Amino acid sequence: MNWFREQAKIVEKNFAKNLKEVEWANDKQDMFEHWDVKGLFKGEVLKFDVKGKKKINRADVNSQDEIAWIEGTNVWGKPGWIKGKADYIVFERNDYWLVVDREELYDHVVKKVKENGVQKGRGIYKVYQRAGRQDKITMVPFDNIEKLINIHKVQK
Repeated sequence: MNWFREQAKIVEKNFAKNLKEVEWANDKQDMFEHWDVKGLFKGEVLKFDVKGKKKINRADVNSQDEIAWIEGTNVWGKPGWIKGKADYIVFERNDYWLVVDREELYDHVVKKVKENGVQKGRGIYKVYQRAGRQDKITMVPFDNIEKLINIHKVQK
């Protein structure tokens, strides 16, 4: 397992402490269905795709707590995690876990990208594609995500 995957697993396990009846995704479910862990949360069995804190630029020294990168299309040109089978996307924040309804987040990002004229490049609600990759990712401020209706904040 590479270093990035090991770090992701630590983040996933830390969030899973908030669930009961935990069941881990197998490699196929993780890669193709885009969920990491399933468990009982607020009285319901749900699937979660857990995202650790990210850098804005790969060369940045530290991760940040202002912007989420949303993956619409992955590096192989296949549907990204926002189009996966998770019920919720979980973002690690400095002091809490931000648990966001995946479909509501998807609808929000699509709407905002369209309102922005489907601009390409790096920036808020722009569609960015890394050189030599097939991915399409979009920067979304956490301030906007936290205004969505179906979100939960879970203290760390």
